Amino acid sequence: MTGLILALALGGCDFFPETPGATGDSGLRATGDCDPAVMVPYGTTGEPDDVIPADPHSPVFGSDQPDPTAVRLGFPSRDPSTSVSMLWRTDVDTLSSVVEIGPAEGFPQGATTVEGYTFLFGGGEVGEGAYRIHEVRLCGSLSPATTYSYRVGGEGHWSPTYSFSTPGAPGSFDTFRVAFAGDSRGDYATWTRVVSAMQTHAPDLVVFSGDMVELGANQSEWDEWFAASGDLLATTPFFASHGNHEFLAQHYFAQFGFPGTEEWYAVEWGDLLLLSLNDTVRSQEDLASVQKAFIEQELAATGRPWRVATHHQPAYSSCTAHDSNLEVREAWSPAWEEGGVQLVVAGHNHIYERSVPVKAGEEVPEGDGTVYIVSGGAGAPLYESTDDAWWNAVANPIEHYIIGDFGPKQADFVVRDLDGNVIDQFSVPR
Repeated sequence: MTGLILALALGGCDFFPETPGATGDSGLRATGDCDPAVMVPYGTTGEPDDVIPADPHSPVFGSDQPDPTAVRLGFPSRDPSTSVSMLWRTDVDTLSSVVEIGPAEGFPQGATTVEGYTFLFGGGEVGEGAYRIHEVRLCGSLSPATTYSYRVGGEGHWSPTYSFSTPGAPGSFDTFRVAFAGDSRGDYATWTRVVSAMQTHAPDLVVFSGDMVELGANQSEWDEWFAASGDLLATTPFFASHGNHEFLAQHYFAQFGFPGTEEWYAVEWGDLLLLSLNDTVRSQEDLASVQKAFIEQELAATGRPWRVATHHQPAYSSCTAHDSNLEVREAWSPAWEEGGVQLVVAGHNHIYERSVPVKAGEEVPEGDGTVYIVSGGAGAPLYESTDDAWWNAVANPIEHYIIGDFGPKQADFVVRDLDGNVIDQFSVPR
């Protein structure tokens, strides 16, 4: 966890095998934007200057629940082809924070053991609380386009074995599948159905537009959400945007491992640059200042032809429950549209919407502008009222998910309800 967690600057050190606590043979080096160390996230329980280092692994197991639960992958670098992290929960007295990882074939033979960090969260002070997280980061130590198996915990208390595949290096491939969803809050049985439906399409990565839970500081809801997610998060790369119902709570930042500031970040996946942004900010000035600058800098510097942005409160929505967020539109839409972003996916309004191609506040021909999607149908109560807006092409208050197949010339999207019926399909040229 970086940025909000203000990770300790150890970049450039050899992660295997010289890093203390790691055994095995890799020969790869830590990437500059990924830090093996972990700092305790502050969220709304403190200020940036309050962050403290997490505790290193110790072979100690508690008596209540020492076995790992809610195992998930994290991505502490913008390049997920070589860096990954593993996070999990135990009881508060368990300090063992170990990952065994190796090639899927023959695992655990030939596996590497890596020791990580652990911290408490959910209390009144940073580093205190009733819940424990463990995180192990592997920075630059994986090979692109490789399938790995892993387990977490420690001797006598290992998790089940999970497998995942790293993508090829950024820019090395141009075909991949992305699943999109958003707004599961409050109805975790529906979220389970969405997860199961998405998994039947074997997406390479899942993008979530925010509002996972009803109240971001309520850990019992997070426990339900993780349980409803099954093994998705342990096996499939998952990238979320912060929603207003996450409330900038420490619980959100403690339990996920995203790159950048974790509030906003960039990921490169093959020919895709994915920008994840936060529109529920401590200061509204952040929209038009630091995040706008971040968008502009990323789009100006990228060589990736596919450019997708995701956030929570939509810039264009015909749904009257929340309407469009005009501050987001004013701050970010010009940067997206001038920077060649083909697709923006938001949530917040519990409905499915698709816009016509938009640029500079007008409809433009296909391929000349940005298509704005609202995908808020993963469990939250649906909103049915819409206006007749000039930008709206489709509006359907229905529980749904989106599968996008990105190729060298165009991306093809199919939107399905939870019975498998196609409710929309469209293509976007590259």
